[in-house]
Amino acid sequence: MKSKKRKSPICNNCSSSLEESYNFCPTCGQSNSDNNVTFATLVKEFIDNYLGIDSKMAHSAVPFLIKPGNLTNRFQEGKIKHFIHPIRLYFVMSLFYFFTISYLLSGIDLRLINDDNINISGDMSLEQMKTGERWMRLADSVKIDLLPDTLISQFSGIESFEQFYDSMRVQLGPDSIETYKVPIQPVALPVVEERDVERWHRLARDRRISDKAFIDSLSTKNNFSDNDFFDPKQKDHVYGQVRKIFENDEGFKGFVLGNLPLMMFILIPLFGGVLKFIYIRRKHLYIKHVVHALHVHSFAYMAYGIGLLLMFKVFTTANFPEANIDAWRWTIGSVCFVLVSTYVYISFLKVYKQGWFKTLIKFNIVGFVYAFFLQIFFYLEIFVSFWYYNG
Repeated sequence: MKSKKRKSPICNNCSSSLEESYNFCPTCGQSNSDNNVTFATLVKEFIDNYLGIDSKMAHSAVPFLIKPGNLTNRFQEGKIKHFIHPIRLYFVMSLFYFFTISYLLSGIDLRLINDDNINISGDMSLEQMKTGERWMRLADSVKIDLLPDTLISQFSGIESFEQFYDSMRVQLGPDSIETYKVPIQPVALPVVEERDVERWHRLARDRRISDKAFIDSLSTKNNFSDNDFFDPKQKDHVYGQVRKIFENDEGFKGFVLGNLPLMMFILIPLFGGVLKFIYIRRKHLYIKHVVHALHVHSFAYMAYGIGLLLMFKVFTTANFPEANIDAWRWTIGSVCFVLVSTYVYISFLKVYKQGWFKTLIKFNIVGFVYAFFLQIFFYLEIFVSFWYYNG
């Protein structure tokens, strides 16, 4: 979409009168643009000009959401005036999806992975709070303060965590209490014993230790420094990169997430190429397959983005303390997968106009091949991010 200009009836430079059709002042040559607008106007123009979220998005909403393949067919027929461009649609939906991914992963500390004492989501097992080695070092009053007031208020005369635990055990039963989780406030647990990952982070920040010595500290059995896969110069680079990751794992996580949208965008023409090969006898131009790929990816980004928000921000123990959260999350994830798969299958039917059985076979072949390339590209993206991470 061409950027819209705000016109002024008078030249701001020489005060000559201007007609609305003038892009430049005929007297002095200055651009005819009125910059005296409100901030809200600037935001609206940015959204319209660069994201394409205007009347075209409104016209595109119905066919995009409930008529799979319709936008692709209209684009192929040249009916594009009233509909958002496929690349703009892809950009908007991928922006939403990857922002959601970054938002959900922002609270995950890589150092806490495989830590039995801390639940990353903020939900903690009552059994773990009672018997966990680190939790047992916390004062009883601290444990009580961490629990939601709505849970404590269910019982009268609760003065200690032991009393609360016993009351919940009576209410839930001995079997349910072992898996029951409650949302807690963030807390720093006393260190019982330094775990390997904590030691590696500490050593990575100790500049008195060489990169090679740090790498050797990661394994007590087979030292990576004895591996002959890389030449000496490449080994030094790998040592430094591994150390940078342990020094700033949050930065590396952000770097990997930042490269994911580019990786997925590169996969679009590859997906189009797979479609071109599968439907080679249909004589469709390659561009049609690419447009189709943009549309189905856009829908997938929207559906999975909404699904992830529902799974990890709506269906939580804090919002539904009595619900089986894991079951609900599995259900939502399954619904999203079935929804996207059905949408793409119907889109194949509408765009390529073949029978349902032949389309079903080709749909599964495309899905298998794409999943294979998706995995390869993901590992490649991780490796490239690792190799070029600057810390």
